[in-house]
Amino acid sequence: MKNCAKGFILVAFLLLVTAGSVFAAGSLGEIPFLEDAVAAGEMPPMADRIPTEPYVVEPIDSIGRYGGTLRSVTPNVNSFGDDHLLMGFAVSWVKPDPDDQTLLPYFAKSFEPNEDKSAWTVTFRKGVKWSDGHPFSVDDVLFWYEDVLQNEDLTTTIGSPWRLYGEVVELERIDDYTVRFSWAGPFPYFPNYTVHHTGWSLVFPKHYLSQFHPDYVPEDELAAKIAAAGYERWYELFWNRNESWLAVPLNPDLPVLTGYKLASLEGDRRVYERNPYFWKVDTEGNQLPYVDRIDTQLVSDTEVAQGMIMGGAVDYVGMSADIRNFPLYRSYEEEGNYRTLLWTSGYSSEAVYFVNLTHRIPEIREIFQDVRFRRALSLAIDRQEISDTIYHGHAEPVQQTVLESSMFYEPEFATAYIEYDPDTANELLDEMGLDQRDASGWRLRPDGERLTFTIEYVDFETPKTPNVELVSQYWQEVGLDVRYREISGELQGQRAPGNLQDATFWHNGSATDVNFPIDPRHVVPVAPRWEECIWAEWARWFNTEGVEGEEPPDNIKQIRGWWDEMLVQPDLDRRIELGKKILAEQAENLWSIGTIGKAPQPIILNADIKNFPEDGLWAWGVLWNASHDPEQIYFDR
Repeated sequence: MKNCAKGFILVAFLLLVTAGSVFAAGSLGEIPFLEDAVAAGEMPPMADRIPTEPYVVEPIDSIGRYGGTLRSVTPNVNSFGDDHLLMGFAVSWVKPDPDDQTLLPYFAKSFEPNEDKSAWTVTFRKGVKWSDGHPFSVDDVLFWYEDVLQNEDLTTTIGSPWRLYGEVVELERIDDYTVRFSWAGPFPYFPNYTVHHTGWSLVFPKHYLSQFHPDYVPEDELAAKIAAAGYERWYELFWNRNESWLAVPLNPDLPVLTGYKLASLEGDRRVYERNPYFWKVDTEGNQLPYVDRIDTQLVSDTEVAQGMIMGGAVDYVGMSADIRNFPLYRSYEEEGNYRTLLWTSGYSSEAVYFVNLTHRIPEIREIFQDVRFRRALSLAIDRQEISDTIYHGHAEPVQQTVLESSMFYEPEFATAYIEYDPDTANELLDEMGLDQRDASGWRLRPDGERLTFTIEYVDFETPKTPNVELVSQYWQEVGLDVRYREISGELQGQRAPGNLQDATFWHNGSATDVNFPIDPRHVVPVAPRWEECIWAEWARWFNTEGVEGEEPPDNIKQIRGWWDEMLVQPDLDRRIELGKKILAEQAENLWSIGTIGKAPQPIILNADIKNFPEDGLWAWGVLWNASHDPEQIYFDR
């Protein structure tokens, strides 16, 4: 099954293309939330709002009912939160099935490759409209291609995947709903790119955003708009009007294709209301979503968020749910009128540690680049204690690699240097010349200075602080003066790609077959990244063709070369071979150091909510719960 999974993509498309119009229209009648607007002639009836080829959702439990406001929380009102999991991925052109075994048609109803996969013909669903009622067409994709991608003010550098083989991709308009992407050579992973960020960033509401673009607006008129908005340059205004996070708008005026549109954005909350023109229906022709509003409150204090959960003040929480509180969640279920589900984490490692191999201090860089140091760090970690302490014993020790379900997985990748062996860790550190200690017992560098480094991190999604508390203790026990410091996401986004960190850690969100081939983060220097600090300068060198950054050693050039080939290799068996070569190098060299995987992920759900799966795979690779069409959620009350 693994080796034929990607071959199954086109079969899945062909099976589902004709499913769109097979339903009875609107068994629930008009949506009450919109009845007054329809009666007043301000909005067309449902039959005229849904596309002629909608996406049909098979309900998990039953046909729902309309109405209600779903309450959630977010740690940052201008960034990612649980509300995005309920609506933020409806612009993905394809979506992974919940088990990560294949890709399924979604916003695009079909992807047809030519023989060598150098060209892909994409056909969208007919009759789709933006949230303001304006028709969607491939002109919205061509606006991205002609007026954003190839505008030097908006796109300073065109990189992969839009520039491959030294040439920029070509787009050809076939008709209103069909467009052909053509590269100079094979590009088998194009559908994968449209699942996550890339799919969302290819569709721009031309009818709205063109009013802020100099190719469409007279110079004096645009200058007045720029000045009125308080900006100096036109592209600053353009990006402000297009501001969003994971395809969910932060500008109330921005037309969307998601199930909800932004109604208000205040200092401590954001409220979304249903999109009257959304392109999904249930099997009886009722337009989705069922729920009218999503009300998300900013809660930066994690303890406050936990209190809201147990007090029944929220209806859905995933990102902010903490596995350490699982027993408490269960004990307050009746009082808070909620249920606690346990999904399985799709992060192959809940916490992956990185030391900076291109560190600005030569003495530290030399130590970090010695593979014996990284192996010692890994062997010094008591992974079973991490599982017992944080996850109630329900997680497993694992090295950084892909999930077991992946076609690139091998057992030895997951077990490399994961035994708890502090004696061997000490021997390796002594062997590499770190055998001298100061009066306090801390190891000294060969130049006589104490070997001190700080782990900087962002505490979000998986339990980060309790993990680093344990790991830093393990490393201190082998004589390393390790400190840790929690920082903001904004600061992390500056320091990691800026080559300013000693060490950091995050979780492995690129462990599925959807995104490992196109984004093997943490095992290949793909780009200077915000969440890891392994090799920012080497990645910069690759991505600027040697103009910036630092030339990497030959073994790093080799793994980057394998990935460059893997990305464009038309033969699946060869792609699997290349992926396993990359992961074998990771297992041997430990570019990144994993801790535990297969962890349970709690999800808090109002007891009255229906059409939400009892279990599933919780991971970025499969878009968390979004692959289950959360627009079908409804309140059974």
